[in-house]
Amino acid sequence: MRFGRIDVTEAQFSIIAIHLVSAVLGPEIWLTKMPYLECETRCLPFYMASGVDFSLSILNEGCGKNGSSVAIAHMTKAEMEYLDWSLLGPALLFLNQYFNCIVPEIWLLWFTLAWGTQDLLRYCAQVCLEICQHLRIDLFRIPYGPKVLNTSSVGSQSNVGADKNGGTSHRKSKSKAH
Repeated sequence: MRFGRIDVTEAQFSIIAIHLVSAVLGPEIWLTKMPYLECETRCLPFYMASGVDFSLSILNEGCGKNGSSVAIAHMTKAEMEYLDWSLLGPALLFLNQYFNCIVPEIWLLWFTLAWGTQDLLRYCAQVCLEICQHLRIDLFRIPYGPKVLNTSSVGSQSNVGADKNGGTSHRKSKSKAH
């Protein structure tokens, strides 16, 4: 996926840097107050990311078609949907935590595992079927024609063979007498 100047790799490096700062200076570093900004240091990555995103979207005047700021579907040229059923499990886990564990957490975890597994399997099946439809092939089927028996070549042990006209002729085996 391409996002413009800031891409997935830069985002991963940013997350690595945040983890390295936490590892070297300890997690308490994110709770210290910044004297001039009047905020905690944990807000800095968000402010920096927002500032970079805002400045790049102004400089690029939108990356996508018709000036849109979202252009991440360059492989399929299709729109990316914001809401997807795969987000149901994480949303339920979030809501359960937000409302102080209405449902036992173990039940939600098992439901989320089952939901995510079936959603992944459904997605994989859909992708395979779309590829097969595009290539005009059958999935898990090997095309074959009807079997044709080759009657012109018969084993050397047999007494029955085929002649030129398609008829059968009986050959007698010669035995050697000693």
